[in-house]
Amino acid sequence: MVSADAESRGNDQAFTIEAQKDGKWALKSAHGYYLGGAGTAGEPGKALSAYTKVLAPDRFWIVHLAMHPQVWLRNVNRKAYVHLKNGQLTTDEIVPWGDDALITLHFFEEGKYAFQASNGQFLAADGRLVGDASPDTRFIIEFQGGELALKSNADQYLTALGADGVLRATKKTISKDELFVLQDCQPQFKFTAFNGKKVSVRGGLEVTANQTESTDTEFFQLDINKQTKKWSVRTHKNLFWTVGEDGGIQATSSTQGEREWFEFQWLGPKVAIRASNGKFISTKKNGGLIANSDSANDESTYVFEIINRPRLALRGEYGFVNTLPSGTLECNKSAPEVYSLHVSKGVGHSSGKNGKYWKVGANGAVACNGDQAEDVFFEFVEHSKCLIKMGDKYLQGSQNGGFTASGTKADNTTLWEY
Repeated sequence: MVSADAESRGNDQAFTIEAQKDGKWALKSAHGYYLGGAGTAGEPGKALSAYTKVLAPDRFWIVHLAMHPQVWLRNVNRKAYVHLKNGQLTTDEIVPWGDDALITLHFFEEGKYAFQASNGQFLAADGRLVGDASPDTRFIIEFQGGELALKSNADQYLTALGADGVLRATKKTISKDELFVLQDCQPQFKFTAFNGKKVSVRGGLEVTANQTESTDTEFFQLDINKQTKKWSVRTHKNLFWTVGEDGGIQATSSTQGEREWFEFQWLGPKVAIRASNGKFISTKKNGGLIANSDSANDESTYVFEIINRPRLALRGEYGFVNTLPSGTLECNKSAPEVYSLHVSKGVGHSSGKNGKYWKVGANGAVACNGDQAEDVFFEFVEHSKCLIKMGDKYLQGSQNGGFTASGTKADNTTLWEY
C-alpha cells in the first residue's frame, strides 16, 4: 500500500517518470515497482499500491499541468520566444512582446496538449496553423529536467527550423533545438493620456504621450513587487520607467530600484500612477510625463488596455471558469473555457465559444447568453491575478461553482488568475 505520511524525502519516496507514447505516465518506485490502483480510495483492495513490476492499465497516469494555460514558450537553444508572425509560429523574439507572443495550452483527457496562437488557430505537426484542435495538433509533453520536448502523433519532436525558427515536428531525437521552457505570460498594456495620444518611448528615452498608432514602443509590461504590491513598467527594450529629480519620467533604468516602483490606482477604465516621490504622473502640454500632481485628475489619469489577452482563461480558488450547456458560468471546473476578450478605451467585453456575451442575471449570476455586450473592468492587484468588475460588484466564486457579480473587496473568492 502507498501512504502520504513521510516527513522527509528518502529512497522510498523517489519515483521515476516513464513517459508513454500516448502521453500517459508510469511512475516506478526506487525498488522497480509501478504505482497504480483502481476504484475509490478507502475501498478494500482499491487503494494505491506499488507491488507489481508489470505495466497494466491501472498503472498509467494522465498528467494535467497545474500552471495557468496561457504562457510564453521559450526555445532553449535559440534563447528566443515563440510568437505569431506571417501566419506561422516562429522562434525569433528575444523579448516576448504583444499579443502575438501569447500561447494558450489546451489539455485533452488522453493526456495530450494543443498549442493555440493568439489568432485562435492551433499549431499542427507540419507547422500549419489550423482552425480546429484535430489529432494532428495534439502533442505529448516529455519532461527533460526543467525543460520539455513536444512529440507529435508521428513520434516526431517539435523543433525550430530556419532563420526564423518556424515550429514544425520533424526530429526523431532531442537536442537543445527541441527543448522549450514554459513561462508565465506577464500583462502588457497601452496607456492613453487626456490629450488622446498614446504613451510611447518611440522618440528615445523620454516617456511621452504623443503617438496615435500602437506598436511595440507603445506597449509596456507591468511586473509586481509581491511584498509592496507596487509595479515596475518595462519597455520593449527591457528598460524600466524611472522618475528623475525633477519628476520627469524616462525609460532609462536597467534595474528595479526605489525610483522604478510605482503605485497603481485602478479607476474603472482609467488608472492613476503614483511615483516614488509621492506625486501622481501627469501629462504636460508637450506630451511629456512628469510626476508632479497631488491628485488623480484628468491630466493625471490614463485609459489603460491590456493588449496580450485577446483570449481569457480564468482560474479561481475552486477551479477554472467554464460555461454549462445552459449558458451559466461556473468556476469549479478542471479545465477552462477560453473566452474572447475585446478591450477598447479601457472597457472589456467578453464572449464565449457560443458567440454570446457575458451577462449579469438574477441574483448576480453571470451567464454567457447576452446578445449585447456588458462592460467588464479589470483591476490588476496581484502577481498573475486580477479583480474583475461588472456593474458595481466584483466577480466572485463559490465552492459550489457559483460565479456571480456579488463581491465587494479583494479576497480569495474575487481574485482570478488570468
